[in-house]
Amino acid sequence: MSGKIADEILNNPQLLSALADKIYEKLKDEIVIKKLEETIASVKALQEEIKKQGEAIASLQQEIKSLREASNKHSEAITTLQEAVKRQGEAITALQEAVKKQGEAIASLQEAVKSLQETVNKHTEAIEGLQKAVRKLQRAVMKLSIEVGSFTNRAGKGMEKTMLKLYRKALELHGVDPKKVVHGIIKDEEGLIEKGKVFEVDFYETNDYVYVFEIKNFADKGAYDQIIIRKKLFSAKYKDKKIKIFLVANFVDKKIKKKLEEEGVEIITSHVIK
Repeated sequence: MSGKIADEILNNPQLLSALADKIYEKLKDEIVIKKLEETIASVKALQEEIKKQGEAIASLQQEIKSLREASNKHSEAITTLQEAVKRQGEAITALQEAVKKQGEAIASLQEAVKSLQETVNKHTEAIEGLQKAVRKLQRAVMKLSIEVGSFTNRAGKGMEKTMLKLYRKALELHGVDPKKVVHGIIKDEEGLIEKGKVFEVDFYETNDYVYVFEIKNFADKGAYDQIIIRKKLFSAKYKDKKIKIFLVANFVDKKIKKKLEEEGVEIITSHVIK
């Protein structure tokens, strides 16, 4: 049956042509529909992509807006920094000027110091010269004092009275009346130094005190020994009175002065010789 129908169609050109047209039309519609569906799918995919791109563009626009705002802020900050840099530049310039002036002032001071140092050096040289002259003078004075000391020892009582008058004011400050001083002797009754030996002394006594004086032009170790002897003798003889011993001298050796002061001796002198 089927074979028969197929033969009829094949043997009938008009039927075959009509059938071919029908098949072509149907195939054509199916292809168009398929293409249309593919196009619609492509359009939808494109719309999705456009939507995504639109969202991306909106996001970019927002980022651009944020960047512009940040850029504006940075511009303001840069302007502020530029102003600060300008002020610092002005401050640095002013500081450089001040440093320059200070440098000039320091240079001036250095010149003044240099000049002063030269003056000091000259003064130092002059002082050294004076010190040498003073040392020579001291040696001359020492020599003279020894010579005068020898003369004083020979001159005796008259010279001692003269020196007491010379130092009268200093003695009065210690409560001593030089007019009452007498020249006498004291005998070693107990053998403290040499029993029976007589020593010349200058002294005077009151109800409470005995004032003893050793008068020298130059007081050296010999004067120290004499004072210690007289201190022992007077202390033994006047047990009920206080003994006050004075050294009156134009010149006294520094070491002797210290030793006598340790013994309680009052020193009245014009010069202490080192």
